[in-house]
Amino acid sequence: MAGINLKRHLLIATGLLVVAIGVVVLRYRDTFGVMLDNLRAMREGRALAETLRSPQDLLAYLLDHPTQASLVVFDLTAPDSGLYFQPEVARPVAGLPRLLLLAGYAEAVAQGELDPDEPIARQTLDRYVLPSLGAQVHTHALSLLPDTGDTLPLRQVVQLLLEGNDPAAHDYLLLRLGQASLATLPERLGVPTLEPPRPLLGLFLSWHAMPALEGRRTEPFALTQDVVRDARLHGALATHLEQQGSGLSLWDQRDRAQATYPRGTAQGYAALLRRIATDSSAWGRTMRGYLERTLPDTLRTSLKVLAVESGLFPGLVSVAAYARRHDRPGVRVAVLLMEAVPMAVLYHLAQTRLEQGLVLQLLGDDAFFEQARGRLHTTAPLAQATGMGR
Repeated sequence: MAGINLKRHLLIATGLLVVAIGVVVLRYRDTFGVMLDNLRAMREGRALAETLRSPQDLLAYLLDHPTQASLVVFDLTAPDSGLYFQPEVARPVAGLPRLLLLAGYAEAVAQGELDPDEPIARQTLDRYVLPSLGAQVHTHALSLLPDTGDTLPLRQVVQLLLEGNDPAAHDYLLLRLGQASLATLPERLGVPTLEPPRPLLGLFLSWHAMPALEGRRTEPFALTQDVVRDARLHGALATHLEQQGSGLSLWDQRDRAQATYPRGTAQGYAALLRRIATDSSAWGRTMRGYLERTLPDTLRTSLKVLAVESGLFPGLVSVAAYARRHDRPGVRVAVLLMEAVPMAVLYHLAQTRLEQGLVLQLLGDDAFFEQARGRLHTTAPLAQATGMGR
């Protein structure tokens, strides 16, 4: 009898558990739907990802997917002997617009419009992020700085961007520079094919349909300003995101980034790097101070000084770099842009950083550079591709 009762109790408990799970799934069906979509997304391109084990493999991938990738590599002293693969194709770019943001900041400081020692309230920066939209990255970036109390100088906001990839620092600097100034920045720098950076908070929020945003402006600059200035709106959005998350699957994020991220060409970013590496003004020296790092001799590489900026986002892979070498004078520039990258391939690259390995080998290994140049045909006028004709 006791065994029968125990069996009955177990059946009842199991039934209640099934009902409880059903209630949870129904209540959070959108969240579970996103989780299932993400599981499916991570299988996308899995067979392709398994073939990518070396820079040579990634080079072959680029050759097989010419509509999805651009690669530009050249020595400043010999641009006619460079590698130019789809150099003029405008693609959505992750991470690299930070170069334009830094360039605009350095310009404003050189012109006396911004003071690097200006104190900025930490609480001010907190308003530029939300749960699921940069808050964790911002907190981690702040932890990398020494504790300076409730304020920090503007130069440390730039440090947050450079060392912590802090979205709050990114958007704060953008709004300080202003939309009108940023709109003409690419022209002033001689790289009109590059779109200026956009506020990350407003851009990500424009992808969402949330009650607190109904009837509001959806342009990223305007939306960011509204959220930063309106404490009630910021609180309502924070509550929504804490309770329900972003609600966007990896596929959703890829589609929206493809449509709304700033676009640029590999040739345009190569021209910007060329200017940064060679400009003799205070602006150029400041930019090199931000970006260049001397590599230790223990690495046993031909590279002496390296400047690199990169970004990964669902569907997008971007790397822009230049190097000075031990074994030869001059500078070599390399820019890799990829779009519509399958999720399994993207995850593999995030784990292995094979895209950066490809760029570094192109910068430091002349034999590999010539091999790659032989495989990828030149497809654009050289003066245009390098910016040498400007």
